[in-house]
Amino acid sequence: MKHGTETLAAAQGAEILQQTIPGLLARKCRARPEAVAYRTLSADGWRDVTFAEYVQKVVRLGASMQASGVGRGDRVCIMGDVTPEWMIADIATIAMGAITVGVYFTSSPEELDYYIEDSGACLLFVGSATELAIAARAPKALALNQIVVLDPSWRPSAEAPANALAIGDFLGAAFSAPLEMLTDWAAQAAPSDIVSLGYTSGTTGKPKGVINTHVNLLGGALANLISTPEAYQRETRVAVHLPLSHIVARVQSACFPLISECVPHFGRSSASYEETVRQTRPHYFVAPPRFFQRFASTIVNHVNESAPSERANYRLALSISRRVLKERQARTPRHDPFLAALSQACQEQVFRPLLALVGFDQIRTAITASAPMPADVMTLWQLWGVNLKEAYGQTETVGSNIAQGEDWQPAGTIGAPIPDPAWETRVAENGEMLVRGPGVTQGYWNNPEATAEALRDGWLHTGDIVEVQKNGQYKLIDRSKEIIKTINGKTISPTQIENELRGSPYIAEAAVIGEGRKYLTALIEIDPTVGFRWAQEVDPAIASYADMSASARLKELVWAEVHKANRRLARAEQIKDFTILPEELTPEIGVVTPTRKKKRRAIALRYAPLIAAMYDDSETELLERALGKKTLKSK
Repeated sequence: MKHGTETLAAAQGAEILQQTIPGLLARKCRARPEAVAYRTLSADGWRDVTFAEYVQKVVRLGASMQASGVGRGDRVCIMGDVTPEWMIADIATIAMGAITVGVYFTSSPEELDYYIEDSGACLLFVGSATELAIAARAPKALALNQIVVLDPSWRPSAEAPANALAIGDFLGAAFSAPLEMLTDWAAQAAPSDIVSLGYTSGTTGKPKGVINTHVNLLGGALANLISTPEAYQRETRVAVHLPLSHIVARVQSACFPLISECVPHFGRSSASYEETVRQTRPHYFVAPPRFFQRFASTIVNHVNESAPSERANYRLALSISRRVLKERQARTPRHDPFLAALSQACQEQVFRPLLALVGFDQIRTAITASAPMPADVMTLWQLWGVNLKEAYGQTETVGSNIAQGEDWQPAGTIGAPIPDPAWETRVAENGEMLVRGPGVTQGYWNNPEATAEALRDGWLHTGDIVEVQKNGQYKLIDRSKEIIKTINGKTISPTQIENELRGSPYIAEAAVIGEGRKYLTALIEIDPTVGFRWAQEVDPAIASYADMSASARLKELVWAEVHKANRRLARAEQIKDFTILPEELTPEIGVVTPTRKKKRRAIALRYAPLIAAMYDDSETELLERALGKKTLKSK
C-alpha cells in the first residue's frame, strides 16, 4: 500500500514539474477561488485572504510593473521583512515573466549595491521606511528609476530619495478579470524559465546568485513536503518566520499553497517570530536549531519558575517519557499498554500545556536544518512529545535531498536520501556529498567559474563532507572549506566541536579557532535568556550582556561546561582556552547570516584581539587549565 502511495505521489510530482508558478496559481484560483491562500495577523486576530483576492493583488502589481517598463527576463530586487506584500511582489514578478532577486532586509548599503549591480536589477521594492533608509545610502539603488515602498502606510517625505515611490502611487487600477490576465501570462511561461536569483549567505566568500527556474522551486517544494504527506489532504498551518529572501521561507509561502493544503501565516515581523509561532499554532514548522533552542529555553524557564507541585509533576512526566522514548528508539520496540496510557496522560496534562506556551501544541511536523542540532536539545523536544527530525538542504538544492524519515530518530545524523526517484544522492571518494534532482540550481549568475566548479557531469558538488553510517543514515561532518588544519597537520571539523559546546543550555553559539595554530580555542556566546539569568545568579555584578565577558566567576563556571564537551571529544579536538563574547552574534554586526550561519572570516576579523589574547600564554599552562588543574584568571 505504501509503495502504491509513493508511486501516486511520484506521478503527481512529475505532473507538477511540467507546470509553472503562474499556471498553478491560476489553476488553484479557478478551482477554488474562495479557499484561503494565506492569513495575516492584525490587532483583531487572523485575517483570511482568498485565492481570488490573492490573484487580484498579484495581477494588479504585475501589470503595474509592466507599465513601468519591466519586461520578461528583467531582474527585480525585493528587500523587506516578513510580510505578505513581499510574497505578492515575488509572485507578481514571476507571474509577469521577470526574475526575483531576494535581498535580506538586514543587508548593508554596500551589500544592496552588490546585489543590484551583479543581478542588473532595474527595479527595487523595499518593505518599509527602514529598508528605504538603507537604499538611500546605496548609490546603485539611487541610480534606479524607481524604488517602490511596499508598506501601504508609507508616504513620501523631504528626506526620502527622489526616486522613492509609494505603492499606492505605483499601482494601476484593479482588474475586472485578473484571472484572464494571469492565464495569459502563464501561457507565455515555460517550466525552464528563470524565475529567481537567490544569493548565498556569503559565509565562505562573496555571495553568489543561485539561478532557479519554475522547476527548481516546485521541485524543492515537493521534496520538502515529503515529510508532511497529510498536507495534501487537510489544512496545514505554516508559520512564515524566516526572511523571505531565504529559500525555505519563499518555498513555504509561494509554492506550498499552490500544490498542497498548506496555508502560510504572516505575523507582524521577523523580530516577533515568537508571537507569530504562538499565534499560528503551526502544524508544520521548519527552523534552524537556534530557534528550537530559544523555544526550549522558554519552556524550561517556565518550569523552573513554576510551583513546587508543578515541578514535581514535570519531573515525574519526564521520567515516564524517557522510558517511552527509549522504547521508541529501540531496534525491537515492544508495546506496553500501561506505559502508553501513562505517556498519553503525561502529554495531555503536562507537556501539551507547556508546548502551548510556544505554539507547538498542535505541531504535526517539526524539522530542523542548516546546522547540527545539539543532541540534548533534540532529546528534550522528543521527551516533550515533539517528533523533531533533522534534514539537509542548500540554497542550491531548494529542497531537502536528505531527511530523517523514521520517527523518533536520535540526533547526530541528517537522515537518508528522500524516497523520491527524481532525486539522487551519492558520496564522492573524498567524502563530499553529490546531488542531482529537480531542485538543483542551473548555476550561478554571472559566475561561470563557480558554476563549472559546482556543477560537474550533471551533479551538484555540495562542498559538504559526510559519512554514511551502517544503518544508511548520513552524518554531516563539515563544510570542506571550513575544515581546520592545525600547525601540527591535524584536520579538524569545527562544526562537530561547536555542536558539543552548544549542548550546554547556557551556550548559544561557539566559534572554534585553530587554523594554523598549535591548539584549538573558542569564542563563546552566552544564551541571552537562560544563560544570562544563570550568569546574574553566579555573579551579582553582572548587569548587562557585555558584563559577562569580564566576569572571572562566570568564566570558571563556563569552563565546567567546556570540560563536559571536551570529555566527548578526541584530544586534538578539545578546547584549550575560550573567551566569552561581550555581544550577541547578530546579522546586524555582520558575523552571522539572518539564519545564524557563522561568517568565519568576519568573526576572525571582528574579534582578532580576543583571539590573539588566547594564544599569548604557554601551551603547558593552557593544557593544565583544559584538564581543570588550574583556575583561569580573568584576562
